[in-house]
Amino acid sequence: MASQVLSGSSNATYTNNTGQNVRVVINFMQNPTQMSWGGVSYTSNLSAIGRNVAFQSGGYINGAEISLSANNAFGSVIPNSGLVIVGAFPTEIMLAPTQTFSATCAVYNIVVIPEAG
Repeated sequence: MASQVLSGSSNATYTNNTGQNVRVVINFMQNPTQMSWGGVSYTSNLSAIGRNVAFQSGGYINGAEISLSANNAFGSVIPNSGLVIVGAFPTEIMLAPTQTFSATCAVYNIVVIPEAG
């Protein structure tokens, strides 16, 4: 089976019905809040994630310079609070046959690559 590209404007879902392991690579995902794969679920609060994501870094909170980037993701600043939200989501996961992947998000672009090519 060839690679499959998933693109959309809201909430990504995929079920692995290839009969083999697949790699799920998140190229871009806007505002991910929850991600589930292979029977586990994780919640975080980021502006965007993805491989090779361009972002603007830096700024000031309470007079201190901050950076908003962290490992292919960038977080959010809560105005007038002095807080920076930085979390994490994987940008590449593996799924066994019949396992599912889902993400609560806005715009996304994902490629699913079967293990056997």
